[in-house]
Amino acid sequence: MSASKLGENLNDEHLMRELDKLKERFPKLDEEYLLNVLKDKKGHVGKATQAIFKSGGEGVLEAEEEFYKKYPGAFIDRLLRPESCHMYYLWNINYDGSFKRDRPTKILRKDGKEVKLVQQDSFLWDTSDPRYNNYEYFADLAREGDSAYDDGEWGTDPHEIYDENHSLNEKGVIMTIHELEAIIDVWKIPLLGVHPYTNEDGIRCNYIGKESRNRQKKKLPNGWTRKACEEYNGLWCYLNQEKNIVQWGHPLE
Repeated sequence: MSASKLGENLNDEHLMRELDKLKERFPKLDEEYLLNVLKDKKGHVGKATQAIFKSGGEGVLEAEEEFYKKYPGAFIDRLLRPESCHMYYLWNINYDGSFKRDRPTKILRKDGKEVKLVQQDSFLWDTSDPRYNNYEYFADLAREGDSAYDDGEWGTDPHEIYDENHSLNEKGVIMTIHELEAIIDVWKIPLLGVHPYTNEDGIRCNYIGKESRNRQKKKLPNGWTRKACEEYNGLWCYLNQEKNIVQWGHPLE
């Protein structure tokens, strides 16, 4: 998607262009109804789409299924091969791995105001448990590599082997299956590359993180930030406040 200006947009040209997208997405719904929803959402076609999903209507369920095929999220698939001791994960780094569209929420009323509570992921472990001796070490490496702002490079290249001899591995150790599962299944960090680990029986195995288009993770240039867009299943949206630009694509791609 090409760059566009930040903020709402209710001019006629923009509304007609976005209305065409809604008509294509919801061919069985009335055009005037679609336009009214679009205006109510300040010309934001993503927010209008989500509002229509919630309201329902003829053909909406089918449209929602097609929408999430097009915007599948970060986690694509996995293949476990115990006979060869390999674990394959396929990721799409266009998305925030931690985003969950059906995350439970609860509205509480406090002093006449609504307070929205959102369920968050959490993980507790016993620091004396040998299965998690290096959990914090590897979790920090994974988070820094996944960050668009930090200098870390761990797990950013699908072609790299991140073993005990890797230059970034200062401790010279490998993960246990329990440490690995916490990183990829609890925190849902799209870890790329080959990562050796030990399974329940202490046998050395490989986690292999692939990217859907064989891409590497890239840091953002100065002046850029990113935000996971809830209307598009956690798709990263890139912003440059100084230049007043918002776009879907990474500025270095």
